[in-house]
Amino acid sequence: MKYKLFISDYDGTLGKAPANDVDKETRKAIDEYVKKGGIFCVCTGRETSSITRILNEQNLKGIVVSFQGAVITDLDNGKTLLDEGLSVEQTVKALDSASKYDLTPLCYGKNDFFYQQMNGYIEVYERAIRLKGKVADVKSEVIKNGTSVFKICWLGDDKIVKQAEKELNEIYKGQGIKFNSGAPCLLEAINPTFSKGKAVKYLADYYGVPLTEVIAVGDSTNDIDLISGEWHGVAVGDAREELKAIADEVTLPFDEKPIKYLLEKYCL
Repeated sequence: MKYKLFISDYDGTLGKAPANDVDKETRKAIDEYVKKGGIFCVCTGRETSSITRILNEQNLKGIVVSFQGAVITDLDNGKTLLDEGLSVEQTVKALDSASKYDLTPLCYGKNDFFYQQMNGYIEVYERAIRLKGKVADVKSEVIKNGTSVFKICWLGDDKIVKQAEKELNEIYKGQGIKFNSGAPCLLEAINPTFSKGKAVKYLADYYGVPLTEVIAVGDSTNDIDLISGEWHGVAVGDAREELKAIADEVTLPFDEKPIKYLLEKYCL
């Protein structure tokens, strides 16, 4: 077994909305890997309750990283190992800066999310994550709650998302907020202190696995930190070009079961 710790993004890598399931052959390969002593973890930008419910339905246990690295949860006992996010001040500042773009904002608290207005983008988003949010003035809700926000999202036209991602990252470089596009039509803002890359290091330390024995796989620009490091970083074959350009390896596209292939190639 070359890699003792296998870390996979979810959407477009292990599973995909709206079905939100993992194919039987991949699940079988994961089970065999775990029985041999391997450790399999999912690391996603999804909200915690969304991904935990999906993984429990697939009977996939262990530790899951959600909210792009801001929350780490042990599915076996429900214990939260890490629980951080953006401050109210950071969130309000990001919302104000992004208000000039024709995008619909939404924010995640610990147990729910709220969005500015219902539209077609929100309808698709809710179906994809299998959760329902509520309509509210997003900035007012953040200030009223006065607690950390685990992720800010904006939904809208893909061209506007790309423009906003580029411009906002230039404005906020080194200021504690990072913007990325986890999927077409979706812009995300997170605290880079708790990125997917930091989560890889956390998991390796938690399990006592050297980084050279870790493999991480993703498909989108929000996986750049996930596959960048001393570990082996892999982009699926139909990943975003920006991710493939920095990957140690480019493997099969999603429809050809890349996680199963990599498990068989390196671990089974």
